Amino acid sequence: MSTRDLAGEFDDLVRLSFFVEIGKAISKARTIGETIDEVMRQIGEIFAPRNWSLLLKDTRTGDLIFTLVVGTSARKLKGQRLSRGEGIAGWIAETGQAVIIEDVAKDPRFCRRIDTATGFSTTSIIGVPLKTNGKVFGVIELINKLDEKAFTAFELKVLSTIADFAALAIEKAYYLRALSKLATIDALTGVANRGEFDRLVARELARSKRYATPLSCLMVDIDGFKKINDSFGHPAGDCVLKALASILQRTVRQVDTVCRYGGDEFVLVMPGIGKAQAVEARDRVLAALADYNAAGPRIPLVVSIGLHTVVGGETDAFFDTLDQDLYREKERKLLRTITDMDDNLEAMLAEEVREQTSRGDGD
Repeated sequence: MSTRDLAGEFDDLVRLSFFVEIGKAISKARTIGETIDEVMRQIGEIFAPRNWSLLLKDTRTGDLIFTLVVGTSARKLKGQRLSRGEGIAGWIAETGQAVIIEDVAKDPRFCRRIDTATGFSTTSIIGVPLKTNGKVFGVIELINKLDEKAFTAFELKVLSTIADFAALAIEKAYYLRALSKLATIDALTGVANRGEFDRLVARELARSKRYATPLSCLMVDIDGFKKINDSFGHPAGDCVLKALASILQRTVRQVDTVCRYGGDEFVLVMPGIGKAQAVEARDRVLAALADYNAAGPRIPLVVSIGLHTVVGGETDAFFDTLDQDLYREKERKLLRTITDMDDNLEAMLAEEVREQTSRGDGD
């Protein structure tokens, strides 16, 4: 074997070792954020660009969002959006191709809108797509080398390899998080499930006891849910459950958690608020339900809501008290229904007729 051949094999081994080390570094990350951070760190060390960005695609609109930006004008650039197909990054996302632009002034695909917004001056770009299952979900873009030289074809190859490692690592981190999330989410309604509720309340009760802060919960139960299933079928019952979960999620604070407690019962866990604020939260839920019913759904949604607040160490029999308040609310509602004859006479008469017909009393 010639000296030249030996030198070529040595260079190949060096390159292979280089990529293996990059792959190891990226694969050690456990979360999506850690993975992206490591990718950007590797890029900064290898290429020394003046500005480098990772853009992720908004699947609803096709826009690209500057998710992580390092370098000059990073603060101004983060969160900016490129419309579908806009600029060099937009072109990469649409075509799935990597590209080197030595002079953006000579390339009609370049869009100066972002430069104008950030005050940055782009001269050269190297960019590659991030793909999974053949679909582009993001773009890595490097702008202007610190030494002001042009990006090379070798650098494009290196960046493309890093992007392949990054895409696999991001995909792995995503599915690990998704699987973990599925273990805590109710499959039908998308809110926290019973297991997550138990963990959450145990943590919040301990926090309430330690810091003497209030914890309030609303238990929401659908009135006549069995009748809905019997009359309209279980698919209709599922739609009612999903509608209620959606209404509850829209009416709570960002720090509150909606949980499906079981069957047709939901619990709103509201840390840090006392009884007066919990009553206000219950009123917001009832107002939202009134708006929903006023819109004329096929099946009206009527609920009973129990409320309980603890402060400090008052954690004994928490769930029993919450259940008791719910059932007291149901009894009060039943009493109102019975005594409001003007509202219920026609319905009660019709019910009597149905019962007599079913017994054959009319013969």
